[in-house]
Amino acid sequence: MKKKEFKDFEFALRLPNNLSAYIRSVGHFFLTEMEKNGMWEKPWFCELFWCIGGKGCFELNGEKYIVKPGDIWYYPTGTRHYYYPADEYFHYRWFTIEGPMAAALFDTLNIHPGLSYGGKCPEELFARLELDIKHSTLSKRLELLSVGFQILCTAAGGVKSNPKSANYLEEARSILDSDFSNPELNIQSLAEILHINRVQLSRDFTRRYGVNASDYLKNLRLQKGIMLLRNTSLSLSVIAQSCGFNSADYFGKVVMAATGKTPSEHRT
Repeated sequence: MKKKEFKDFEFALRLPNNLSAYIRSVGHFFLTEMEKNGMWEKPWFCELFWCIGGKGCFELNGEKYIVKPGDIWYYPTGTRHYYYPADEYFHYRWFTIEGPMAAALFDTLNIHPGLSYGGKCPEELFARLELDIKHSTLSKRLELLSVGFQILCTAAGGVKSNPKSANYLEEARSILDSDFSNPELNIQSLAEILHINRVQLSRDFTRRYGVNASDYLKNLRLQKGIMLLRNTSLSLSVIAQSCGFNSADYFGKVVMAATGKTPSEHRT
């Protein structure tokens, strides 16, 4: 039986306080359809999402990211929020922190905007926020902030203890080496497979291997393409497809740019 969609959330009382950061809101959602509720235009608070089940699609700076169980997503202040289920459902918990020092809490723990791996969601900590967020005393707000910081620490610990972290670059290179002929493979899809931010993947790959991942993938495809040109009579479109290029025209442009020769000249 399909689980019924639900939204449970609580907001802190809007009272004057002298805290530089405080827990603003917390929620537990199970969504099954895309809706406008997942869109905020550059809010003033920081928001953390923790995926429990299903998949969610988040957009940031014009790019889309798939969030899976164990993943966390962080939207900093001033960022346009837009997210929705990427599968039959998206089950997650979330909370927001408001105040001039809110972003500093994330920065201190190296939780960067966008996608990260957090591990198992600490649902009991989120539940504590839901239970006590209506209290307005300074001591309770400090206690809530402490619980929120525990959630952030758990998220940061998950990133650092991700079993893929130590050897994920080797795994990335292995995937490129074996699947480069798949035209659907690109750096974004590779990052999603590895549960790694795309920018982080590109930066770390370049540092380790001395070439960025996109160029490494293109070179693999190019090498196979030139080998097929020189040793087979296959058509350009067939060669392009078998090497992971989207079209014969694009394949020809890549060959010409890299070698100074057209595909036909390689055959002669």
